[in-house]
Amino acid sequence: MSELSHGILLQEQGKMEEAEACFRSVLAQEPENDFAYNRLALCLLDQEGKKTLALDSIGEAIRIQPEYSFHHAIKSLILASLRRGKEGLEASEVAIALDPEDSFSLATKANAYCAMDRWAEGEKWSRRALAADSDNSMAANLLTHTLRMQGKSDLNAIAVDQMLAANPESDIAHINAGWTALQRGDHRKAEEHFREALRLDPDCDHAREGLVESFRARSPLYRAYLSYCFFMQRFTGGKQWMIIIGIYLVYRFASKALQKVSPLLAGGLTFLWLALVMWVWLAPGVGNLLILLDRNARLALRSSERAQGIAIGGGLILGLIAIGVGFGFDSSPAILGGFGLLISTVPASLSFDNESVPGRIVFGSITAYIYLATIVIVVLEMMNQGKELHAAVMPLATIGVLAAVICTWLGNVPALRRKKEI
Repeated sequence: MSELSHGILLQEQGKMEEAEACFRSVLAQEPENDFAYNRLALCLLDQEGKKTLALDSIGEAIRIQPEYSFHHAIKSLILASLRRGKEGLEASEVAIALDPEDSFSLATKANAYCAMDRWAEGEKWSRRALAADSDNSMAANLLTHTLRMQGKSDLNAIAVDQMLAANPESDIAHINAGWTALQRGDHRKAEEHFREALRLDPDCDHAREGLVESFRARSPLYRAYLSYCFFMQRFTGGKQWMIIIGIYLVYRFASKALQKVSPLLAGGLTFLWLALVMWVWLAPGVGNLLILLDRNARLALRSSERAQGIAIGGGLILGLIAIGVGFGFDSSPAILGGFGLLISTVPASLSFDNESVPGRIVFGSITAYIYLATIVIVVLEMMNQGKELHAAVMPLATIGVLAAVICTWLGNVPALRRKKEI
């Protein structure tokens, strides 16, 4: 067996680092082997932190053989994975121009549209790829994904059934079926599919994440949160911001109008708005706490998800208990400490299990400040012995509340929530 063939075999077995070594050895002997560069690019694409190297590798393949459409299609895949969807679209169009009937090139164009959250165009090009080759699994997977993201539940269910019928041993097919079941609100069926996906590929993180979501969805409140997420996913980032700002403006207008009619109704609306905003950010953490209470389900959680559950779910429970005790015994330290814990849950929800390093720094710093400020406030009030609030309490508390409110807006910034692809 040649070294190139050995590298391909290792790649198919998922041994990417060993396959990479084989391809580099081949290139050391044959520096103009464009096929080896192509395989190396695919190998690097599947390794954490090597996507930029994969782009360099496919660039060499294109330099050597610029008229081969497959090279440009792979370049499109890499660019899309780097969240450079527009460039990925351009690369896929070059591939299609070189070979208009190649279903893989057509599928990479659909993939590039998906990287830009342009689901309708993704669906269109997925169907074109399947028209060229009905057995194209990548196109079939993208079609189910785009249909689900557009909320086309009936068509999505049909597409998922077709995928499972064509390949019942495909972990990707079961992952798609799991998300389809979750979108329908059937968390038990979703759990079955995600478990099957993990059986087929125990190292599949997408299947693990889906299983965790199905565990969280055991809660009716969390299912309501998922419905909100599925609704928002239909839109691009810009439109999502427009919806969020629009809802906020409607709330402000309604609040002012109700204030003239009944301050009590206006207060109720404000409470409802705050509860909605808080739940959007706190739902995953509360869901993780519920999973922690299940000795079997908790095994699916990462350490960061466990910490998130304790910080958010625990913070909510202890905060509410402290407030209740404080009012019951007329204890201002307990009341202020409870409110501090409640406020801390907002930045904490964005600190743990956050893929973005800048995001963890920003939200983690705010969380740490609120924890520290809460401790200082409680100590000052305990020393104050029932007198008026200490002079430092209001400034410390105001900064903490404003910081938590700012987090609800900063949390919508992708760079502070997503890992930077390299």
